[in-house]
Amino acid sequence: MIWKLAWRNLWRHRGRTLIMGSAVAFLYGLTLLGLSINDDAHGRMLQEAIAAAGGDVLIHGDGYWDTRASDRVIRSSDSALGRVADTEGVRLAIPRILISGLVSTSSGSSSVYLQGIRPELEIELTDPADDLTHGSFLSDERTDPLVLGSGLVDLLELELGDRVVLTASDPEGELVRALFHLTGIVETGVRALDETVGYTTIEAARDAVAMEEMLSQIGVLAAEGVEPGPLAARVSAAVGTENALEVLTWEEAVPEMVGFVELDDAFGLIFMLVLLVVVLFSITNTFLMAVMERVRELGLLNALGLRGREIGRLLIAETLFLTALAMAAGLVLGYGGHLAVSHFGISVAAYGLEEIEISGVELSDLVFYSTIIPSRWLAASLLVAGATVASALYPAVRASRLAPAEAMRFYE
Repeated sequence: MIWKLAWRNLWRHRGRTLIMGSAVAFLYGLTLLGLSINDDAHGRMLQEAIAAAGGDVLIHGDGYWDTRASDRVIRSSDSALGRVADTEGVRLAIPRILISGLVSTSSGSSSVYLQGIRPELEIELTDPADDLTHGSFLSDERTDPLVLGSGLVDLLELELGDRVVLTASDPEGELVRALFHLTGIVETGVRALDETVGYTTIEAARDAVAMEEMLSQIGVLAAEGVEPGPLAARVSAAVGTENALEVLTWEEAVPEMVGFVELDDAFGLIFMLVLLVVVLFSITNTFLMAVMERVRELGLLNALGLRGREIGRLLIAETLFLTALAMAAGLVLGYGGHLAVSHFGISVAAYGLEEIEISGVELSDLVFYSTIIPSRWLAASLLVAGATVASALYPAVRASRLAPAEAMRFYE
């Protein structure tokens, strides 16, 4: 009888039911959509961090990542590369030569961070050629190709085909110079990066700084489902300790990005909780006002034999029905928003953030979508449901303590 009476009471006051239900539905739908966008954004940011670092696991000469010194190299690199590639859980091992030097022309000189790469392997992680605006990306027959950022090209007043002299240190600490020809121009959208970035082939980079049979870095891509931590341990065991190498996970290489994502996630959670508290206080107030409006009705039920405890159960039953209906509507609202965002996306650049970079990770080209993580949606559902029902407890207790005689005199 309590449940039937509660269902009927819910529709006897349609206006109040719609107001409270819409508040819960909006809160629930917004929470689900916010979680989905947040989870997708963080996942994409971490993928960008992995790409910027160079892989899930990174191998360098001991101490290179902290010092970026030219003498911290991977010697006998072919042997190390083979052992890494054969390690369980490794999908791909990508060799690189990394050079911090100076590029000069007749118009001037500027610092450069030159990466000697194999383009056919790099595209498995990220394709630098996607940013190409002029020329070709290391695909012609030149033995000394050079691709520079657009900002660097403007600073040096270069044109395609111009000669560029690189000055850098070799692994023995000697100053060396090498001649390159500009074959391509890339534009990432981040000024600081466009004014320093450069690419060439591994062969040309080795010739330039006398690094035959040496590498600056091996980037390791993990097989699907393999975590970076355990993989780094296996890779470290494979390369051994005699080569004086350091093996880092991408989290160790760019801890600032990991910290940023964790901080952003915490702030997002705090924002959701504050929103939840504000809305639920409003719902509690509405429930309480509803009880005050129904004092005579509840007193009459008490006088007819419905005990105080049963009156409290009646209000809780009404709340459960209301919560179920509101959360069903909120689920439709949240899932509809998820489908819309998944289709159209949210571009970072569209909101005026045309240049955003965190710990060397360029984020201005990111487009956020929506990703459902079932465990997160379940936790949010339980939180909203529990908080909504809890908001009716005090009004229910207040109603259960009404004395019939006092309640019947309430409107006199």
